[in-house]
Amino acid sequence: MIKVFRYLISILIFQLISNSYAWEKIPVPDYINKKTKSPWNFIEDFENQKIGKLRLKNLSINDKGEGLRPFKIKKDANGNKYLEVTVQHGWNNDPYKSKKKSTERAEFQTRQKRALNKDIWIGFKVRVPKEFVHIDTRVLFFQFKNQFDPMRKSPLLGIRFYENGNAMVIGGDTGGSAGKSWNKEDYKKYSLRYKYLKKNGNWIMFQGKERNMSSIKLSKCVFGAKKDSITGEKYISKSNKNQNLNNKNCFGCYEYFTRKVCCYDAEGNPIWKDPLYVNSKSISNKCEKFNNFKKTFKATKLGNWTTYKIGIKNSKKQDGYVKVFKDNKLIVNYSGITYEWKGNYTGSYARIGIYRNSGRRIDIKYPSQSIHFDNFIIVSDKKTLDNFLK
Repeated sequence: MIKVFRYLISILIFQLISNSYAWEKIPVPDYINKKTKSPWNFIEDFENQKIGKLRLKNLSINDKGEGLRPFKIKKDANGNKYLEVTVQHGWNNDPYKSKKKSTERAEFQTRQKRALNKDIWIGFKVRVPKEFVHIDTRVLFFQFKNQFDPMRKSPLLGIRFYENGNAMVIGGDTGGSAGKSWNKEDYKKYSLRYKYLKKNGNWIMFQGKERNMSSIKLSKCVFGAKKDSITGEKYISKSNKNQNLNNKNCFGCYEYFTRKVCCYDAEGNPIWKDPLYVNSKSISNKCEKFNNFKKTFKATKLGNWTTYKIGIKNSKKQDGYVKVFKDNKLIVNYSGITYEWKGNYTGSYARIGIYRNSGRRIDIKYPSQSIHFDNFIIVSDKKTLDNFLK
């Protein structure tokens, strides 16, 4: 009887291991379309991990030689366990990259799965410690990447610090030739970029770019403007009519009907204005792309936790999306094509951790950096994500 019982238990364990979805800790709700559900549905809160070295189960690491050394399980005074990820000079540099492209990384990731036409909702908590030293180069701490063989483009979504922590750039690439390095043509056609600058304790959106457009500085935009019923042009409300857009770039032009001032956009096109007119139609259309999410929000102080919730749908159609919430405030809200690649697609994954440019590029050593992560979760809808991650 005991032998039979042990046999049945062994069969059950084998089935659980062999079932690609058996390890999922979060069941997919009945209301979710099973054809579009996320290929991952789990939460890792690190509470079952022992203090010290990370133990890998159903997740993995992006290892370039350092193994598990950069990953430590630690515990706060309140008993909460979390993952500390550290990078040091020379750690996990890709040996196939030249010195000018050298990097350092330590990333905790999902296993690669095919994610086309799937609704994927990702969440995690992140804390930049009080002793953290920002550096004047890219420091990425999250990415969702569509992987190709070969792949020389950016992830669909990355969240990165720049400029000694005073700039944050969110975005990535929605398509192009995966095997070709960065080029202007692909960048303009396929990339998404949302750049925020830190000022007085807030992140303020400085520049934006979506597919098939050049970057635009948001100083050229006035959101909430009214439209002239006859001309169709947008103008500032009377209470704001003295707002002067682009005034640093303005210089005299010939008068054009009632517009008294002429400025030039980033592409060299004239923008005819007077104090009531916002800008030209082409600039106005670009500005409208950034009118459906927060462009100013609080920056999290060093030593405090912040929560990110991210919605992604890889799609060749207009039903694709990329949404980013920081502490439940919507800060990126893109809808449209998110997958228009040429190349051999091998799968996708989500990564948390640190990926930075190496000081070897300019013959210096950047200081070691550690970032804390907790409650890494991926599910198939935002409602479920909100239930697990407050």
